Amino acid sequence: MEARAIDLERALARMLIEAAGARRRLITRELVRVAGARCAAGPFRGMILPEASSWGDGDLAPKLLGSYECELHPALERAFGRDPAIVVNVGCAEGYYAVGAALRLPGRLVHAFDLDEAALRVCAEAARLNGVADRIRFERTCDAARLAELVDGLPRALVLLDCGGFEGTLLAPDTLPALARADLIVECHDFLEPGLCERLAGLLRDSHEVEIVRESGRDPAAWPILHALGTLDRFLAVCEFRPSFMRWIVAWSRAG
Repeated sequence: MEARAIDLERALARMLIEAAGARRRLITRELVRVAGARCAAGPFRGMILPEASSWGDGDLAPKLLGSYECELHPALERAFGRDPAIVVNVGCAEGYYAVGAALRLPGRLVHAFDLDEAALRVCAEAARLNGVADRIRFERTCDAARLAELVDGLPRALVLLDCGGFEGTLLAPDTLPALARADLIVECHDFLEPGLCERLAGLLRDSHEVEIVRESGRDPAAWPILHALGTLDRFLAVCEFRPSFMRWIVAWSRAG
């Protein structure tokens, strides 16, 4: 009986998530209809966002509002201000960071990686829509050697990692010397490897100033465009559907 009850609870949880996703897609379509498909705030304000996605709904609603991963906004502003020679984005998905970085750093080259070919197609479309397609290079796979090759010897680089746990492989001890002059923003998937965030932070502290940024809440009332929606719809609009509490490593190179 207990096993059946657990199975029922899991089935209900899946149904709730699916219902929430369906409702969020309706909210997103309405946001696009009312305000257009441009990011309204944050570091990438004005960026055109493709409505296609490579997974789920691509968190298009939070990206349109400018609330997506707002915990990282101060770090992104500082990183762009440090004028990296190139940007490497492993796990580019629909191109929010890859295309956004190309817009914020005119003349700089961005290397965008994703195993999902659909993600690369959407990212390429986002690059075209925003007029930066000539400065983004697309590849499917990035191993530690490729990452080191891209950044080694540069006066400054910016590395953005959101690669589903593979960050623990890319940031290996033998890769770190090549990353000594790179600033890094790393999404840590501790739910896949417990203790990953602390392990990577420990590896980086010899060469970088390390901060751990923690997921914070959202106040849907902060966005006037959502005021006409009901309470649940407002929260769905800013929800990022995290599987667990999220943390990021922000590591600033001490070199240079």
